Amino acid sequence: MRIRLLILLTAFAASSRAWAQDEEAFPAPDPSPALKALLGQAYLTEDEKHRIRVRHGLWEEADLADAPSRAMAALTRGALDDSVFDDDAVDLEDRAEARLRRGEPAKVLDLLAGRENTRAVRLRAEALVDLGRVSEALKEIDAIASKLTESQDADEVSDAARAMLILARVRGPEGERVVGYQGMLNALGRARDQLDRLSWRVNLAEACLLYEKDKYSDVGQALEKVLTLNPSCAEAWALLGRAAVDGYDFPRAEQIAKRLDELAGGPTPDSTLVRAHARIRQNEGEAAEGVIKPLLEKYPGHRGLRAAWAASAATRFDFAASDSRLGELDELSPQSPAGFLATGRAMASARQYDEAARYLRTAVERAPNWAEPVVELGLSELQAGRDDAARTALERAEQLDKYNVRAANSLTLLRELRTYASAESAHFIVRFKPGDDEILANEMLPTLERIFTRVTGDGPGGIDHKPAHKTVVELYPDHHWFSVRITGLPQLHTIAAATGPVIAMEAPRSGAGHKVGAYDWARVVQHEYTHTVTLSRTRNRLPHWFTEASAVYLEDSPRAYTTVELITAALENDKLFDLDSINAGFVRPRRPTDRPLAYAQGHWMYEYIVDKWGARAPLDLMDRYATGEREAGAFQSVLGVSREQFLAEFKEWARKQVVSWGMAATDDTPNIPTLLSLESEEKVTPALLKKWMEERPDNPFVLELAVEALSERGQITRDDADLCERYAAVRPVDPLPHKLMAAMYLANGDPDKGPAAAIPHLEYLDAREQSTPGYAVELARRYLAMKILDKASAKADRATQISPYDPKIREFAATVALVRKDYAAAERHIRSLMMLEPDVEQHKKRLEALKKLTADAPAK
Repeated sequence: MRIRLLILLTAFAASSRAWAQDEEAFPAPDPSPALKALLGQAYLTEDEKHRIRVRHGLWEEADLADAPSRAMAALTRGALDDSVFDDDAVDLEDRAEARLRRGEPAKVLDLLAGRENTRAVRLRAEALVDLGRVSEALKEIDAIASKLTESQDADEVSDAARAMLILARVRGPEGERVVGYQGMLNALGRARDQLDRLSWRVNLAEACLLYEKDKYSDVGQALEKVLTLNPSCAEAWALLGRAAVDGYDFPRAEQIAKRLDELAGGPTPDSTLVRAHARIRQNEGEAAEGVIKPLLEKYPGHRGLRAAWAASAATRFDFAASDSRLGELDELSPQSPAGFLATGRAMASARQYDEAARYLRTAVERAPNWAEPVVELGLSELQAGRDDAARTALERAEQLDKYNVRAANSLTLLRELRTYASAESAHFIVRFKPGDDEILANEMLPTLERIFTRVTGDGPGGIDHKPAHKTVVELYPDHHWFSVRITGLPQLHTIAAATGPVIAMEAPRSGAGHKVGAYDWARVVQHEYTHTVTLSRTRNRLPHWFTEASAVYLEDSPRAYTTVELITAALENDKLFDLDSINAGFVRPRRPTDRPLAYAQGHWMYEYIVDKWGARAPLDLMDRYATGEREAGAFQSVLGVSREQFLAEFKEWARKQVVSWGMAATDDTPNIPTLLSLESEEKVTPALLKKWMEERPDNPFVLELAVEALSERGQITRDDADLCERYAAVRPVDPLPHKLMAAMYLANGDPDKGPAAAIPHLEYLDAREQSTPGYAVELARRYLAMKILDKASAKADRATQISPYDPKIREFAATVALVRKDYAAAERHIRSLMMLEPDVEQHKKRLEALKKLTADAPAK
């Protein structure tokens, strides 16, 4: 048994431990050395130390003897329902802030009437905004605007900065009394560096400002500073959780939510919103509602929970419910953009671009000078392929906020795209940067049309649906700009992706700025185009695992052996996903194997559906999903089984498959641990292996050991071919015997058969290869030697498909085309060489010679 499979088995066996670790709360950083040094100063009285510990979230039980200290600690840790906030001895600002964060803004105004300190004014302004009384809020903020640059108290500066954010959202960057982004940073920097280096409130205000600009790495640094100065600060933990959700780091978001729960002694609006937004981002609307509902019953006026409540209904495609919930929010906060922004973001994430535009445009109308709704609208339109609408929105966003990272990156990309050239066919438009990417762009079109016929057709596995418009394939010259196209931030970890009507891909080439080098772009794009078609057929409404499963199925390629090992180990160890957890496996993996297993198991289940219920069944499921029907009902209607029954019966079917692959032990074919046990031995010896080979000549586990021994020895001989053939027959999924036999025959290890005998093994290997043209090139050479020119040409073309920018591959393909007298193909490859190597005169001479040759000869 190979090391790889042993590692997988160990990983699955340890999975319960891995899950338990992921469930732990996110750890707090160590307190700042400067803070610890301060608390260690002998000159401080015990009362002074007590106040410092409470202020910085490091209190001890004895520090909380009085009501004001208990209230400050409760507010810091997010325990908003603590009865201490009803105590008249508690500072009015602390009592008011607790009520504001509970969603009770009217009570804030009652408590703070007549209070003129900066914190009170900021809290009153936020309460007025929550009540929809924005003009009154602006008057409040105008009164303290000068505090941002003039105050000598760091905490007062932080309150003024947070109030200024409201002013900037409503009036825009050039509005009256508005201090811009850099001005706010400068003011906060002065407060931190000159007024109080230990003020965590200043760093929190800075983090809020940076988050507004989508500067996520800077947000993390600012929040780390906050938490080293106050590890109990729930506001900082909540913002960190939201940033984790924005970065699709859902395990970390859950850990942060647990930290918030631990701080407060139970779920809070903050922890609930982190969890809810994580589920909304993963299109799990019902799950989001499940976590929101209990807190909403407890805090019915909480605007953030109300906004997430509306977004969660839209995420399960109940737009009537979503609109009704937005109406309820409007009763609390007339003309607030918050609910429409949250719902629009959710729809953009769910690829419901028309609905996203509807909600986001309303948010923009309600807050025309706030950049965030405009940015979200622009990014959504960009993913929808509506570049003109995206450009209009993003240019407006740039006017409102020139520091927003996502908007700036995407607008730069849109401007660059205006310089791109395009190639067009009946169903596709390929956009590319002028230069040598033109080589691939023009070659893509015939292959794309073949992909169209396969994916949209009604053949086995075909989706039987044609999108209404041409699909745009954008070929990006490097990974950086490909990532910006997909996310607005250059951090995406893939090489191609479909947003629906647009497929973005990174050029398959090696070198700086490229993620993986050469790859089989046709297979990758066929996968992505399947997403385009299924999303069109279902209105972008289907379970995550199902859309990935259909796309892998329609790659029309055999499984990699590593995938076979992975799903076998999961099945044997009862570690397959259920139909809820598989969706989380794509975006919320808890183990390194989760994401590849989710893809592989989904594909396997899709195969099972086709095998048992026929090729029409997946399409009928898609049509159910398109109406908004959930998976449980669709399965019952189309397949006639519950999800639980489906999974149980799938596992029985899968077990038979792995046995047929020679991957699972049976009574007749015991595995190596069982055989060792029968022999009362602890390890395999050459003598024992020889004995088993004689007694069990068709046991795949025994043959695997024997073939691996041949591999370790080096190149096999013709005498070993029978053993390899037998192993290949009983375990047809393992490429090892084919690699050994291909190498042996190519080295003329069997003169009677010759190198041509390598062809079936090379074909086996090439069918599974995704990143190197080596097998295709060798097959082309073999076919060329045998004068099977059509096959030689096909394999040469496949080699250029995997590595289109390699001059050596191009030169070889041109040679094959010339031998075949396919002068048009030869000219195409030579012209490609001239673009790839413009300084090589030989290419120009070859083209001139070809033109002379073809002057009197018809093109093939």
